[in-house]
Amino acid sequence: EEIIANGFGYESSGSVYFDVQKYHVTFKDKTDVPAYGKLSGKVLEDLRAGSRDLDGQSEKRSPADFALWKAAQPQHIMRWDSPWSIGFPGWHLECSVMSTKYLGDTFDIHGGGMDLKFPHHESEIAQSVACCGKSPVRYLLHTNMLTVNGTKMSKSLDNSFLPHELFAGSHKL
Repeated sequence: EEIIANGFGYESSGSVYFDVQKYHVTFKDKTDVPAYGKLSGKVLEDLRAGSRDLDGQSEKRSPADFALWKAAQPQHIMRWDSPWSIGFPGWHLECSVMSTKYLGDTFDIHGGGMDLKFPHHESEIAQSVACCGKSPVRYLLHTNMLTVNGTKMSKSLDNSFLPHELFAGSHKL
């Protein structure tokens, strides 16, 4: 609601989207908060639309906009009531809300894999600035990917293991 009230979000078909272009234009020349793309070095005008197949593209004003709240289909497992629809929070918003709840409007260190730098961390920063008027984090740390036999290590790929398993020889590479 605060992001919409501040002019950086809009409702469409029960979903709420973040207006990336408006944020970019508003903050591109500011020095106290990061413009969209500053963290990752991405230039908004150079981003290519349609590189991923995502739900709700036709509802958005611009392909660069991202979901703050998604209207849920009847079969969707996550369903909460909101002023806009029964639905669920967007991925970036989930993280920003948890960070704010437990660490405050601004905290010292946030991190993750390099694959989160854009668009995830870029979007977290933008929506936090749009809501609270200041950057949410002082330092962002990004690590490179660990690989196993040339493939990214990931729980979802079932190729991860803990260091003690490696040292004990109980996990086959």
